[in-house]
Amino acid sequence: MKVAVIGSGVSGLAATWVLNEYSDHEVHLYEADARPGGHANTVSFTTPGDDSMDGHGYSHTHTTQIVFNPSTYPNFLRFLRLDAETRSCIQATDMTFSVSRDRGAFEWGGASLGAVFCQPQHLLDPGHWRLIYDIVRFNACARRLLDPRRRSSYAPDISIGKYLRREGYSSSFINNYLVPMTAAIWSTPPDKCALDFPAHTLVQFMYNHHLLQIFGKPSWLTLRGGSGVYVKRILSKLPAPQLHLAAPIQSVRTSEHHGAELNTASGETSVYDHIIFACHSDTALNILRAGGTLTHQEQTILGAFEWNTNVAVLHNDSALMPKRRVAWSCWNYLTESEAKEDGGKKEKVDRVSLTDWMNALQHIPEETFGPVLVTLNPPFEPDPSRVVGRYQYDHPVLGSEAVRAQNEISKIQGKRGFSFAGAWLKYGFHEDGFTSGMRAAAALLQQPSSANVDTPDSKAQLPFEILDADRGWEDETHAKLLALFFDLFEGTRLRAVIGAVLSWGLFVLGRLLALVGLDVAAQVDIQDRRNV
Repeated sequence: MKVAVIGSGVSGLAATWVLNEYSDHEVHLYEADARPGGHANTVSFTTPGDDSMDGHGYSHTHTTQIVFNPSTYPNFLRFLRLDAETRSCIQATDMTFSVSRDRGAFEWGGASLGAVFCQPQHLLDPGHWRLIYDIVRFNACARRLLDPRRRSSYAPDISIGKYLRREGYSSSFINNYLVPMTAAIWSTPPDKCALDFPAHTLVQFMYNHHLLQIFGKPSWLTLRGGSGVYVKRILSKLPAPQLHLAAPIQSVRTSEHHGAELNTASGETSVYDHIIFACHSDTALNILRAGGTLTHQEQTILGAFEWNTNVAVLHNDSALMPKRRVAWSCWNYLTESEAKEDGGKKEKVDRVSLTDWMNALQHIPEETFGPVLVTLNPPFEPDPSRVVGRYQYDHPVLGSEAVRAQNEISKIQGKRGFSFAGAWLKYGFHEDGFTSGMRAAAALLQQPSSANVDTPDSKAQLPFEILDADRGWEDETHAKLLALFFDLFEGTRLRAVIGAVLSWGLFVLGRLLALVGLDVAAQVDIQDRRNV
């Protein structure tokens, strides 16, 4: 067959890789941009003040975060390990998280005990202790949503907000941990995803990525040299005439005789036996609508997905990191408050701002390059002299409607000579996109080829079996026992009693420290000045 793949992001690259190297089909890859890769975008970064591209002053960095782990990125990782060059670029990294509100007025991080209490007044704050308690409780108890023996205890479509209210989690946990974490994971403003998000989907994702792990730290990996390493690897094997860059697709329509007619914005027309839409759902919808043969099912399913536009800024302005160096983490969620009508403050929820610390994620030496930072939607502009580049990316808003549409995609998958692939068909991450592209291509492997290519021997076989990345349910003893402890603690109101005693004790301790001249607030001011 002659196959067109629309979109050169991770899904389109995976589909192209399979069809080009493991089938007899002739595959053509179309990309609207002049640069292939989509979100897999690696750029050069130079030492501040050094415009050269030689020697120690030159490095590569992602402009979108790419980390993966051995257990829940099985297909992407096995692809990387097939080739000696990409295999040699795999290196260990870390994943830590912090929250910074109002330019350091409130901060905490999870990298160490010092980061948790980076502001000394948190030691005497009952709300901060409740935050820590609820994080451990959530990690132990929320996994029950995945236990097949307990599913009847929860509505199948319960939102995370309803679940948290039902289980009595604190506002400190919601506002200072789960909402920032959820917004950061999906690069989506809190008002679009946080508390309306399907609880089962969120908990399954966190479970897959070891974010519910109570003891020990999971193993995380990244690519030295950036994602451009594997983009180059795939495209190096594709014949040059079959790569179409700066070629946005105007329309696609089913042909009267056979296959589908593809029209580019420049006026070129080609007919293909099959087309894989490895682009965003709204892009696929617009292309099909322009072709005049869009079906009602395609409209309903593809139209259920919402997208959020984000701007990533590559820079070295540390003002867009937590104020206190000890709180610096791989992920740094930045938020600001706005005034309420009653004179109080509330958090801005219409934007997600996040700084990735690329020095830590990619082992870029800070003594050579300074801080290498990528901030998504900066809450305030970085110093213009420290900005390297700006990049726009769209991310799916995976709310309840999108999850329902994901379950319906099979109704249009492979029909009319069209397939759909993208990370938006699952959790929105690299493994999801790569696996989706592989599956779309694999469905075509056994179909006869009419392509005009030299194929003396059939090679239509995948290099490895496509695996499901979801972790199966494991009834971990330590988590089960800890969850039972929390059941007892919450059910008998012990938590309320001990919480009241702790609050009173911390208040008294604070007053005693003040009486002997140790003012925690003053110590905070001194520490803050040292960190400026």
